[in-house]
Amino acid sequence: MKLTVLIFLFLFSSEGLFAQDVVTVADDSLISKAVDAKMRFHAVLPAGYRISHERYTTIYLLHGYGGDRTDWVKRSGLVKYIGEYIVICPDAHNGWYTNSVDGKRKYEDYILNELIPYVERKYRTLGTRHGRIIAGLSMGGYGALKFALKRPEKFIFAASFSGALYVPAGSRPDYKDLSSSLEAAFGKEKSEQWSQNDPFTLLDSVKTVSALPYLYISTGKDDALARIVENNRKLVEKLQQRGVLYEYHETPGGHTWAYWDKELRNFLARLSKFDPLNP
Repeated sequence: MKLTVLIFLFLFSSEGLFAQDVVTVADDSLISKAVDAKMRFHAVLPAGYRISHERYTTIYLLHGYGGDRTDWVKRSGLVKYIGEYIVICPDAHNGWYTNSVDGKRKYEDYILNELIPYVERKYRTLGTRHGRIIAGLSMGGYGALKFALKRPEKFIFAASFSGALYVPAGSRPDYKDLSSSLEAAFGKEKSEQWSQNDPFTLLDSVKTVSALPYLYISTGKDDALARIVENNRKLVEKLQQRGVLYEYHETPGGHTWAYWDKELRNFLARLSKFDPLNP
């Protein structure tokens, strides 16, 4: 009993001794007018956040189709890899990070105009372009690149892992929910709504490429999903033609969490060495 008491006192007598070593995952939420719903997200806070006054660079880490805010925490080593960042993992349902055709579910507006300001009011973020990074996998990789191209003033660095940059109509006739989500988000292929959210069209419309965030793009060369590798290569070719600053990694791996976990580590390692003045 005495030993237990001593251990308890030791743990709490040295200010922040163990708090410094603990990453905190907070399940938070806000009421979104853009989506007309209560939207939940994970805020992953670095070790030492609770006992410091420091402000942190923030990574907005987006889930893929069929996923949710818990994926990156539960299915990858994010908590082990986090380093000195705040990481925000939002829910976006299967809305493709896009304002729906019918205007009822505005996921793009939610992320850019509601979530980011809320996070920057509540948490000790840097709150500037140089303190914001956007990244994601598959559908979330698409979302990250789309936001980088549409709103380059918001982010200094964007990353896409296995980005679903273009999912052709009928590519998964066995998966009706996917087809429904695509039509709800983008409408008919090559429609105005589609073009306004197409990374290739958005890249063509960029007037000042030097204003874009630095782009980190990776794809598993064994990815079996329809046209994932092909379209990432096509986008990279267009980036090169436009003179955009980017890096592309095509390495062994599929559309799997084993690949995304590896890429999360690689991305964070690259980010830790990133210098905006000498990318």
